[in-house]
Parts: sequence; structure tokens; C-alpha cells
Amino acid sequence: MSLFSPSDLSRVTFRRLPDVKVCTGPCEIRDIVMVSPDSLLLSNWTKLSIQHVDSRTGSTLSEVSTQGLGPLGICMVGRELAAVALSNRKVQLVHVRGGRLTPGTVLDVKAACWDVAGSGDNVVVLYDSPPWLEVMDRDGRVLHQYQDPGAAHTFESPSFLTTSSDGFIYVTDFNLDTITKLDSSLKVLKTFSDPQLRRPYGITSVGDGQLLVCSWWNHSIVHVNVNSGKMTTILGQEDGIVRPNSLAYCPQQRTLFVCTSYTTDSIQVYQW
Repeated sequence: MSLFSPSDLSRVTFRRLPDVKVCTGPCEIRDIVMVSPDSLLLSNWTKLSIQHVDSRTGSTLSEVSTQGLGPLGICMVGRELAAVALSNRKVQLVHVRGGRLTPGTVLDVKAACWDVAGSGDNVVVLYDSPPWLEVMDRDGRVLHQYQDPGAAHTFESPSFLTTSSDGFIYVTDFNLDTITKLDSSLKVLKTFSDPQLRRPYGITSVGDGQLLVCSWWNHSIVHVNVNSGKMTTILGQEDGIVRPNSLAYCPQQRTLFVCTSYTTDSIQVYQW
């Protein structure tokens, strides 16, 4: 049974909790993802590492260095494997077992990639320039490629992506102010836009046709009902949101974690 109806998160009120300190000094967290109700994975650009942290205290449970240049997007692929987009044309797999991180296979990809998302046992890879997506297996074999619809110009500067439990893929475009829905074979199905969504960045699926998106320019977090297309701003600058970069949601704890684009040592925490 699902925890929420499609419109629940657009109606709740989040309150800000104390920030969770995750670094001993200023650092740039590029992306975050839930591992369990009590822990998060962070891609730490400053330290060139992946951190597994306690989501309540921020203490580091385990950490591994990334190969080559800095880590960008990060995702879970199943329950015990993470994938990390690296800016040197690679995707690094990381095993997450018993709270410990262990480096896995490093996959070569076609260009510098910006983000990744898990799709069953596969990895969806997002490229910014040129705008492109691929679905590959854990051995790096390409299974599907995005087919540009031509005159539609679906993407200009794709930034982040997420996958939903029903197999759909959602991609934000920073320049076009859009979210695009694709199926698991990367066929474009629909594009969403709204004045509340300006310079969309990080995005996460929260179940039952719901998305939460960072509206970077508007200093806000926007709820998207993908069934109706309705968008609702649920957190704004008055709540402490300034240039949000990435986010993760824990339904069990009813908690939202937000990273900003500014160098900091902490993650913002909101709960309803």
C-alpha cells in the first residue's frame, strides 16, 4: 500500500529542523540520495569522494574516493549498489553493504555525464552537452538511447533526472524551465512547464505520481502532480531555501533533505 495519495505532499506544511552537518569544513555537495530511512549518500565535489552519512547526526559512516575528476549525480541501483556520474566520461559503481562503501566497476561512457538514475538493474546516464540519455546495464552495455524528436528540441540543458517506481524517467532542463517524462526505452512522452518552475535542478520521485523539484531561480521546492500537471510551491525563500541544488525525501521519516548551490558544511532538513 502506498503512503500517500497523489496530492498529499502539496497540502502538507513542512517545518525546518536543525541543519545536519556533514563536513568538518565548507564543501560542495553536488547530489544526495536516500540509502535507508537513517542514511544518505552524498557526492562531495570538494573532497572528490562519496560519503555515506547518518541522516540524523551527519556523521560519516563510510567514505570512498572517486576516480579521476569530481563526482556529480548519484543514485541507488537496487538496494546495495550506487552509481556516480563523474566528469571525466565515467560512471563509477559503489557497493553499499552493511553501512560500508566499496568501490566497484568503473564504466566508460560517451561523454562527460551530469547525472545518473537507477532503472531496475540498469543505469540511466544523462549528458549535458550534447543533450543525450542512455540506458546501460551494470557492465556498461548500452541498451537504449534517446531519440531526438527533431524540431521539438526537447532538451537544451538537461540537468538532473529521476526514475519513478512505475518505470518512468523524469528530466529537468535548466534552460528551458521544463520537466520531461520518458519511458524506460527513452521515448519522450510528455513535457511539463509552469511559471513556478524556473531553472529547475535536482528532482526526486516521491511515489503516486508525485515529484519534488528544486526551482533554483525561484529559491523554492516545487511539488509536481504528474497526472494533472499541477505544480505547487511547498517551500520558499522564507523557509530558508536559497538556490536549491539537489534533494532527497524519506517517506518513513516524512523528512526532506535539501542541498544548496553554495559551499557549506551542512544539509537543510524539513519535516511535516
